[in-house]
Amino acid sequence: MKLNIKSKIFLISGSAGAGKDSVLKILKRNTDLYCVITTTNRKPRKTERQGNPYYFISGEEYAELIKKNGFLEYENVYSNYYFGVTKQEIEKAFKTGKPIIWQIDYRGLRNIIKMFPNQVVSIFILPPSLKIARQRMNKRQGDSSTIIEERLELAKKEIVASKEYDYTVVNKENKLAETIAEVLQIINQETGKNLKFIK
Repeated sequence: MKLNIKSKIFLISGSAGAGKDSVLKILKRNTDLYCVITTTNRKPRKTERQGNPYYFISGEEYAELIKKNGFLEYENVYSNYYFGVTKQEIEKAFKTGKPIIWQIDYRGLRNIIKMFPNQVVSIFILPPSLKIARQRMNKRQGDSSTIIEERLELAKKEIVASKEYDYTVVNKENKLAETIAEVLQIINQETGKNLKFIK
């Protein structure tokens, strides 16, 4: 991909139950950031809408986009649910010239660093414990017990992979505002900006 890229790219990952979607949802309200929207073939949960937090498409549409080389990166994350960013979406992000927040699975991290080695800063969101991660997933009431167990097993691998990231942030229970403030502090430090947390 040949683009004139000047923006910092903040790759944000998190283990299952870490609360990364909640962090990103609030970060989107800051007009000085561009939040890349990931495309998935997972069905939306009750609190989710098209484009918030993901673009939701069918498995057939996803397969067609892969066939047409429409993704910059994508991964089969769990239970044949795919998550990835389209080339169209990332081109749109770069054109804004704003700092970019990009949610990515830990397995895609190395590929994006290779593509944009001078722009990437990586941040990993952690839950306080796997026990709390399980409690958070149970509260969602959108995933089956089988998927929750599968995601908890994946979380163990994700937590190990967090060592590869530039920064790690623990999203403590009932401390979401503090987590977002810490992420914004990292962004400000890396960009020299003074972004504010908008409630």
